[in-house]
Amino acid sequence: MKTLERLFAEKLLKIKAIKIQPANPFTWASGWKSPMYCDNRKTLSYPSLRNFVKIEITRLILERFGQVDAIAGVATGAIPQGALVADTLNLPFVYVRSTPKD
Repeated sequence: MKTLERLFAEKLLKIKAIKIQPANPFTWASGWKSPMYCDNRKTLSYPSLRNFVKIEITRLILERFGQVDAIAGVATGAIPQGALVADTLNLPFVYVRSTPKD
């Protein structure tokens, strides 16, 4: 049986959401450098994958945290997935900015 992590990885590779560039690392907004980049936004363009992500994140939240009061997503990449999960759980949704709004 495949682990959830392996299923996610296979699905992300299939839609070409993962890029690997060891010779030319990606620089994240934090300044960190990484040889790998995963564009989670691409999952939104594939309804069955979008649903898989929503269901599995929802399941993990319930399994690991039980009842929660709200769902938060990090701007900007995690806003859509967070909103989908919040909707599934019928909970409020908030997002976290990297810097305060002007």
